[in-house]
Amino acid sequence: MPATAIDLQKITTPLLLHMLRTEMRFPLIFLLRCKLTLGRFKKGIDPRFPAEFVKIIALPLWVYINLKAAIGQDKAFEIMRVTILTGGLAQWNFQYQTTSVERTFANLCDLEIQVNKAGFTRWNTLNVVERTDKRFEIKITRCLYHEVFTAMGVPELTPIICQIDNAAFNSYLPDQVTFNRGGPGHRIADGRSACNFIWEVADGRG
Repeated sequence: MPATAIDLQKITTPLLLHMLRTEMRFPLIFLLRCKLTLGRFKKGIDPRFPAEFVKIIALPLWVYINLKAAIGQDKAFEIMRVTILTGGLAQWNFQYQTTSVERTFANLCDLEIQVNKAGFTRWNTLNVVERTDKRFEIKITRCLYHEVFTAMGVPELTPIICQIDNAAFNSYLPDQVTFNRGGPGHRIADGRSACNFIWEVADGRG
């Protein structure tokens, strides 16, 4: 799988600063303070979580925790939702090689497996349930994102990660391939033992 590194802070920081201007007097100082104290925060994260994984999630997690304390959970959540979705969709498109690999159902299925092995979901446990020319179903039986967010007392962040999937997969081949979870409440974040991922080719497509 080719390297698809991208500095997400170049995308998310300007966006975050723009939104924070109406919430606090010195948003840049707020973000700098979060970055300067990040090392201490990371030391408080359970060492069972891989260092590479912690490096990815630590800053947005720490920003959210501080933002929640500063402006309240509801406003902080909505601001971080926009920030994480924007950065997450950019990262998703790089990892799924949307500008260099033809968008086909078969390629999407292959890339989903590749990203789980070497991409930003490589710490999750994936099991293939079914794969045909028209349907692809997997189950994620372990989600490290949910585990770390829960361990740090902010499980409400997990559904934002799920929303990246919803937006990305349903826009990969719009009107040709649909993505769903088999109904509401079918995620680890909802208390289930696994997350359902189902892709289906629309009738008459293929």
